[in-house]
Amino acid sequence: MLALERLSRLRETATITGCGLLYICTSACLISFNKYLMKEGRFPFAPALVLLHTTVGTSLSGLLYVLRPSWFPSLTDPRQKITIDRGLILKGVAPIAVFFSVQLVLSNSAYMHLSVAFLQMMKEANIVLVYFFSLLAALEIFSWRHLWILCCVMLATMLTIHGELHFSLKGFVIQSIGQVFESCRIVLQAALLSGAGRNFDPLTYQLLVSPVCFLGLAFFVGIAGFAGESMHKLAFPPISIVVDWWPVLLANCVVAFSLNLAIALFMKKSSAVSFVLAGIFKDCSIVLVSAVFIHEEVSKAQALGFSAQLCFILVWSLMKKFPKDFDEGIIQGFTRVLIGSLSDQKAAIKQKDSENYGATDSVPELACVQKSEKALEPECTNR
Repeated sequence: MLALERLSRLRETATITGCGLLYICTSACLISFNKYLMKEGRFPFAPALVLLHTTVGTSLSGLLYVLRPSWFPSLTDPRQKITIDRGLILKGVAPIAVFFSVQLVLSNSAYMHLSVAFLQMMKEANIVLVYFFSLLAALEIFSWRHLWILCCVMLATMLTIHGELHFSLKGFVIQSIGQVFESCRIVLQAALLSGAGRNFDPLTYQLLVSPVCFLGLAFFVGIAGFAGESMHKLAFPPISIVVDWWPVLLANCVVAFSLNLAIALFMKKSSAVSFVLAGIFKDCSIVLVSAVFIHEEVSKAQALGFSAQLCFILVWSLMKKFPKDFDEGIIQGFTRVLIGSLSDQKAAIKQKDSENYGATDSVPELACVQKSEKALEPECTNR
């Protein structure tokens, strides 16, 4: 009996570890893939790339819904089912899709000007934007402890910016605007969907948001096509380029959709702490991949700043997940969460994470939000 119990625990641990590695590897792979495509002479058309992602994502999500409806509990499970009506689409999904589309286009465009490592370091500051936008929307309560942690994150982010060896003001501005749109999308998501009790699972979220993103991007790309040579990179490229690159583009779109599947699977199998830690490892792996395999330069100041970012974001994420454990202080709370026995609380939050995708506390980077990997987020195509 004891042997069977141990075997069951080993299988569960192996499953969670495997799902976590799949999530981390897929996310790092997609970011490197997007960076590869965004170079001149390849496929430097960010709106078109995101349009293709939404096309394939919508198609595969629809096919998956037909084949495995149980994977979409927000649409099929009587206990979690959410009514999809005109009001939800126009007042909830459509505004979110607009911010989402702009965010993805700008984030992918930034790859043409800055390194993957530096962009990932910039993205760590999203939790600061999300927190202050949430305060403005009355979704958060001000706390001096929260402010102290966020100030530390900002100081660490400033150190990574100061240490950037190949700084591009244009790329910095593009990425910064993209992060503002992403943070607004996260807060809007919490206010319009989660705040109204409409918490979608990741795959249902993808199924609803992707078609609306597709329509908006198709309209934008179409308008850009009539604007002349000055906006040619915002328009859809010549068909000959798409034909030349179609195997690579298809593979890229499949990887993007696979990331959404990996997020959904990992959220279902893991605990809250596991998801937070996986997010930290994911960010670290993205920077390591860019430095080792893409041969991007990372200065000592950036390495120090990024390490500090990850430490403070880990504390922030755990504070948001387990606020009561941090009532007596950060060190005591950190010890309780990582070492203490929290099995009941973890099980409850695990169930919440699998059902409440879209809230500002569901994923580490949004500390959030994923609360959207997000995504997705789903984490989506900028990852």
